[in-house]
Amino acid sequence: MSKIMIVDDEANVAKSVKRLLEANDFDVVVAEDGKSALQMLRNETEVSVVVSDQRMPKMTGSELFSQLSVERPDIKRILLTGYTDLDSIRDAVNKGNIFRFLLKPWDDDELLACVEEGEHVFMVQQENKRLRKELELSNTNLEYAVEQKTRVLNMNIRSLERYEKIVENLPVGVICVSDDGMVVLANQHFCHEFGFENAVEGMSFKRVLPSDFHPLIENYKAGAVNKICHENRWLTVTSKSLELDKTIYGMLFSFQSLDYANENQ
Repeated sequence: MSKIMIVDDEANVAKSVKRLLEANDFDVVVAEDGKSALQMLRNETEVSVVVSDQRMPKMTGSELFSQLSVERPDIKRILLTGYTDLDSIRDAVNKGNIFRFLLKPWDDDELLACVEEGEHVFMVQQENKRLRKELELSNTNLEYAVEQKTRVLNMNIRSLERYEKIVENLPVGVICVSDDGMVVLANQHFCHEFGFENAVEGMSFKRVLPSDFHPLIENYKAGAVNKICHENRWLTVTSKSLELDKTIYGMLFSFQSLDYANENQ
């Protein structure tokens, strides 16, 4: 809970205001002059409202508030003054150094209402500051998370590009078919082997592979090695499942002529 500070060099007046506020459940601290108030406020971090008399020796209430507006601008400042001090009050109001001012003798209900309003405004502003800090921290964490994900994504993209280059330049034909029968990858050697000049990705395997090879997909078996004669040439076709986290995403086939295989035995 916040505190209310009373600043008045007249002890009886300070006691009277303190008694009024404490009777309405406010936590109250008292300073006898402006200098003491500033010293206390450097330690009293929970003060939300300062109620000060205007006419005090060494430092007036408006001078105190002028300094408070620099050191503790969030604190709401209520000035108690007489009719003869209106010029100085007008100057303080114009400079934005006070929240409210009350003329002496003040009305207790009006003073209570001003203090309650000042405390409420203070608490709302403090909550808004807390929420802004949380939002800034959240945004910072989000930016960091996005930066990290972007970095990982860029690394994955670069790795994928390297893998694509490796697959593209393999000396054997490679084709990948999705579980719904669509070609998702075909390297340069495969396209050359089967006479395709343009990309075949996105096409049905039945449009890309000769009918001799259709049973490999229709009766797919992971890890199978088949020898198939195509246009008077024998090809060794090896199948492998594309699997990630125990989920199969497609079928991978490599095509190697027997002549090439024999050369590398």
